[in-house]
Amino acid sequence: MLLRRGRAKSVKAKHKYKPSRTVYAITLTLLCIAVLVYFFWPRPEYVSVKSGVAIVDSFYSLDPSFTDEAVAFLESKGIPVDVYKDSEVTVEFYRRLPTYGYTLIILRVHAGILERDPTSPTFLFTKEPYETGKYVMEQLTEQVMSGVIDPDNPSEKPVFTVGPLFVSMSMKGRFNGSVIVLSSCLGLYNTQLAEAFIHKGAKAFISWDEKVSLQHTDRACMLLLKALIEDRVTIEEAVEKVMETVGPDQSYHSTLKYYPKEAGSLKLGL
Repeated sequence: MLLRRGRAKSVKAKHKYKPSRTVYAITLTLLCIAVLVYFFWPRPEYVSVKSGVAIVDSFYSLDPSFTDEAVAFLESKGIPVDVYKDSEVTVEFYRRLPTYGYTLIILRVHAGILERDPTSPTFLFTKEPYETGKYVMEQLTEQVMSGVIDPDNPSEKPVFTVGPLFVSMSMKGRFNGSVIVLSSCLGLYNTQLAEAFIHKGAKAFISWDEKVSLQHTDRACMLLLKALIEDRVTIEEAVEKVMETVGPDQSYHSTLKYYPKEAGSLKLGL
């Protein structure tokens, strides 16, 4: 169809609306508010996705064998791995941990409870020396506390520890489906720490229900890693395979478990 150019019809001009000064003032005020909000309103924290594996090892200087073996295994599979060791394990490091976007996080750090009570939460140890005047708000709200690995050693200096409330209230960002392996004592003494990680976006939490020796958990964790990555089995199958192979810790009779129950059917996305 062709369009023909015709004469334009004359249209009677209608009365134009002229905004009052009040309208101009309101518009200007709203515009200023919008500019202020844009520049000064806190921005959401975006995850810097690295994928791959993080190994957090506060025992590295004491015994690097597990981490060195794990790194060699992961690199042989083409899986990127980052290691955070010794003095790098601080309160601020834990605070930022979810923002790194790792698929699997192995925490080879000391963990402990305040007392032998079924409701006592598990705390993760840092390598950061304790100071009464530091992280005051976190201390007042029992997110962080001082801790010593050996209470019977009077020369041991306390360090900061972080608990479930710190995971829930002070960790930045979300884990976005990470699998957390706490290769240490008492991670699943009860489910408080595990629940905090799950509510923060982790898909699964794997740890021991009692004390465990470093040698025993290192062997178990290496087998777990190979089962999840090399054998491509589910979390439930991997944990069962580990327990069939290494069994409970001989000294403390601890058992490797996972949380929540529905995480048993998951496979590691690496």
